[in-house]
Amino acid sequence: MTGVVVLAIALVAAFFLHPPLLGWIGFAVVCTIVFGLATAARAASSRLRVNPQRPAVASDGEPRLLVIADEHCGSPALWREIYARIADAVAVHVVVPVRVSHLHYLTNDESAESGDAEDRVRLVVRLLREQGVSVTGGVGSDDSLESMTDALGSFPATRVLLATSTERDSYGMERGLLSRARALTPLKVSHVVVPPTPTTTPAVGWRLARR
Repeated sequence: MTGVVVLAIALVAAFFLHPPLLGWIGFAVVCTIVFGLATAARAASSRLRVNPQRPAVASDGEPRLLVIADEHCGSPALWREIYARIADAVAVHVVVPVRVSHLHYLTNDESAESGDAEDRVRLVVRLLREQGVSVTGGVGSDDSLESMTDALGSFPATRVLLATSTERDSYGMERGLLSRARALTPLKVSHVVVPPTPTTTPAVGWRLARR
């Protein structure tokens, strides 16, 4: 957010001062540097905040499944993959991390992306409940690993499923996600790739989720 404010002030100052061509070139260079530093700072803070909490433990000792699902995972395909992996789990908790655009990432404006993630959670939870699954859901942070550790602090999972999309820019496709997740918890962590929702169907799914 600080980088955006600095750029806005600089633009206003440049408008009134009318700098020469070289001044505009220097201004563009400075803007690029500030933008890059702001992006790097937010990325670094995102990694530093992943701090494993003390995992919740159920008193009954029954198996439970925690699912961390990329927001681009297609809902019908996602619930089928979850349902196929429930096995003897008595409960499932689905968390969809917020998928933030680069611009909103810098300005801390995540309202639209949070709404998309909430729609995805509601639809997947509804579809699983229709199959008789005891399931809850929620929206996580913009970091998949932080979403996982946060959820493990309140949901007594006995295993974790990471569901990522086939989209090239999927949040879950970051390098070493599975190995890094396994390093943060002693629980069994598995991974599945789920196709994204076709472009013709999301609106229908979201309308269903809001009913």
